[in-house]
Amino acid sequence: MAGFDKNELWAKVLSLYDDAKENNYVTKLDEEQIKELKQIYINLYISIENIGHYDDAAIMKKMMTAIASIYRIDKDDRGNSGELVQLVNTVKYDGRNMYIQFAKISPVKMRRFQLGKSRQQIAERMGYGVPAVRNCEASFCDLTRQPENLIRKLAGALECEPEALMQ
Repeated sequence: MAGFDKNELWAKVLSLYDDAKENNYVTKLDEEQIKELKQIYINLYISIENIGHYDDAAIMKKMMTAIASIYRIDKDDRGNSGELVQLVNTVKYDGRNMYIQFAKISPVKMRRFQLGKSRQQIAERMGYGVPAVRNCEASFCDLTRQPENLIRKLAGALECEPEALMQ
């Protein structure tokens, strides 16, 4: 399956990430949200000719597997195969609500993913090297200890306010 930035289902799941951050990276989808996700999944992955072969439980299971498989291959400037970044840790369904446990991804990396940009592109926009972007994306990086000029340029390159990167 393609990475999470490749189609409507992945874009929809990605749009839930910011809300999940507020709840320890877990989001609870109600019946209406599940119905919307399921319709997107069906439209993308199940042909009209084959829809009759699936009951609701089978579609839910396949959709949950697809959501749990959301990833992105984040290639670096060296052109190697890149780092595999998993967006979703687990998906659970209790018959009424769906719970998606997201992976914790740095705000800098997540914003870059949302823009669909590479580290190289962000570095060029900033006037810095790729290692500066990589360091700012690291989970251990405390952006409050970085030079103000670097943070301003990073936020500008990522088209957001510096505060959005400090969360």
